[in-house]
Amino acid sequence: MGVKKQVNYDVVVVGAGPAGLMASRKAAEKGLKVLLVEAERRLGFKVCGEAVSKGTLEDAEVTPHQSFICNRIDGACVYAPNENKKVEIVGDFGGYILDKPAFLRKLASYAIKVGVDFWINSKVFDVKHFEEGYEVYVKNFGEILTVKCRFIVGCDGVNSIIARKFFDRSNYKLISCIQYKMVNCKFEDPHKLEFYFGREVAPLGYAWIFPKDEYTANVGIGVRGVPAKKYLDKFIEKHPDKFKNAKIVEVGGAPVPIGGEIGKVVDAENGIIVCGDAAGQVIPLTGGGIHSSIVAGKVAGEVLAEHVNGNLSLDEYPKRYSYWSERIMKS
Repeated sequence: MGVKKQVNYDVVVVGAGPAGLMASRKAAEKGLKVLLVEAERRLGFKVCGEAVSKGTLEDAEVTPHQSFICNRIDGACVYAPNENKKVEIVGDFGGYILDKPAFLRKLASYAIKVGVDFWINSKVFDVKHFEEGYEVYVKNFGEILTVKCRFIVGCDGVNSIIARKFFDRSNYKLISCIQYKMVNCKFEDPHKLEFYFGREVAPLGYAWIFPKDEYTANVGIGVRGVPAKKYLDKFIEKHPDKFKNAKIVEVGGAPVPIGGEIGKVVDAENGIIVCGDAAGQVIPLTGGGIHSSIVAGKVAGEVLAEHVNGNLSLDEYPKRYSYWSERIMKS
């Protein structure tokens, strides 16, 4: 295995999900030299229902575009366990179903335009802390690279090497999720999200149907303590009106943190921050994390830049994120 020359950055952001893409972009906009490192070979690898509010795109500073939006959402139906009753949520509910990989590519293009260096298929396998900063060790297409930096932002998901190495995640809890992309489905209304609750449907979780167009949907389930696939298959069998002639064209699964935000998300003295799934910044009630991660990354990048350029304390990060921290806690 070859060894490349050591490289130097102000900031290394680990993980190119919503949080990492926003953190790197915001830090680079203010003149910091930023490296963004992503372990997977493509963006949007993690399974996701792909539903977001209009406010999500506003906070991401992205204009809605057909290149990454599959469907418009104007309401939701929440079904009781026996499904004889449902609650319809309408009104100011506007949102979208994304093509998440395309959306993340859009965010990546914005980050790259402001100067972020982006390494895809590059896994961080170790980090060492020294008095002057960090050395980050990356396996990049078979070569080992050593990156020196002053600051690290860990946005590397549930299995975060940054969070596990430098932060306490004793309150970190996971729910098992599996999702099918299905075609040839039938919907009462293709512009409404559907949520199904109940012990028989999804123990300690819920099932969802998120239409991507008139005939295609993300159909998934999140459960605790039981096999997710078994319950998802049972849910689909119970709804022949929707899925009798439908076929599965994609399968994905991933654990989702539902234990709330970890107790500490920044070590100001040592210049390290965690965001997104790595920090438990997911709404436990819904398992939704795109919006909360976008805001976390945005705030982290801005605070880092202000710290470097104007001596603002990194402890400002959780203060500016407090609205979302409270939402996560109350959920």
